[in-house]
Amino acid sequence: MDMSRSDKILLFLYEYGKGEKVRVRYEDIVAGLFKKYPTDFHLKGYPEYPDSGDLIHKPLYDFKKKGLVNAESKIFSLTDRGLEFAKQLAGIKSPNGGKSGGRLSRSAETEFARVKSSEGFEIFVAGQDYKLSDNDFYTYLGTTVRTPKNAFLGRLETMMAVSDELRKHTDEPMHKKFVAYHEFLVSKHKDIIDFFKNS
Repeated sequence: MDMSRSDKILLFLYEYGKGEKVRVRYEDIVAGLFKKYPTDFHLKGYPEYPDSGDLIHKPLYDFKKKGLVNAESKIFSLTDRGLEFAKQLAGIKSPNGGKSGGRLSRSAETEFARVKSSEGFEIFVAGQDYKLSDNDFYTYLGTTVRTPKNAFLGRLETMMAVSDELRKHTDEPMHKKFVAYHEFLVSKHKDIIDFFKNS
């Protein structure tokens, strides 16, 4: 299978961490990718040197926006979603990958459990959605008003993916409620989403 450079970056993070969510310094990613894929990650015109620029930097921050990677102070790690995606690239079938047996992926189960125990979800299930505030939306996403733009967008992308996955399991009443809660919050707080997207 031909993999894109971006796929190779995710696969490298997965293999570096031996299938776990390990924090990796940017310099280690640059050096590791060059050792593993020298023809893909060398400096233009200098095949003997690694490229430490946008070739690696841009995809990593795109992954952050998609909720596949956490990034802080040039240290990166896979999220639960990123880990599942990288496992697929590695050709490893997760026993709980959401693709077979009608089960949820690990990341969807984790997010569902987190949201289900939140005060905002309880208020929504009780039919008192008029009491929900901006804070409940940030809590739902696992962010705050001070969360950096790319991290906010990554969390939004993650929760959209979780909602899409749960939508396929609406035979479970609480899954159906989760999807409705997601749709309500995203619709009500479109102004916040637009602010982060356009800032």
